[in-house]
Amino acid sequence: MNPTEKHLAKPTPIRALVSLMLAAALTATASEDGAKPQSSREINQEALSCLVPSNCVNSFSSYGLGALAFEGNGEQAMVLLRATLATFPEATIVSSAPLYLEVIFTTTIGFKDQVEFRIDEPSRRIDFRSRSKFGLYDFNKNRSRMQDFSASFKTVTVDAQKAGEN
Repeated sequence: MNPTEKHLAKPTPIRALVSLMLAAALTATASEDGAKPQSSREINQEALSCLVPSNCVNSFSSYGLGALAFEGNGEQAMVLLRATLATFPEATIVSSAPLYLEVIFTTTIGFKDQVEFRIDEPSRRIDFRSRSKFGLYDFNKNRSRMQDFSASFKTVTVDAQKAGEN
């Protein structure tokens, strides 16, 4: 073996460090590629989280407030959502996509609350978040609104089903 070959065969601390870093990078890449993709429910839960629980409720972590259930497809769910919103004169739709709706509710004294709806077609559920745009406390306004909205949504759904039967 000549001197150059001896030098290359001998592991150095830097060569060992580079090898470890390379192995770690390859392992991380392999585990990311093999990771299970997030479900639409997990994506919605992350997007609709409440950062300030004292002025926000959602269909994931707010006790007693479940997601809105629907039958059919996302387009039919959107029709039901819009029909329900039509019964709330304080609601204004500000953004819409095929499976998403953003609405601003204005209270009688002028406070604005943002409500976001995300339709999860595979699970046949509509997840939501209702939060105050101003202040740290909502004095349970978002909770009571979403309870009222849920009750109206059920009524609209039943009425739509009856109309479909006729």
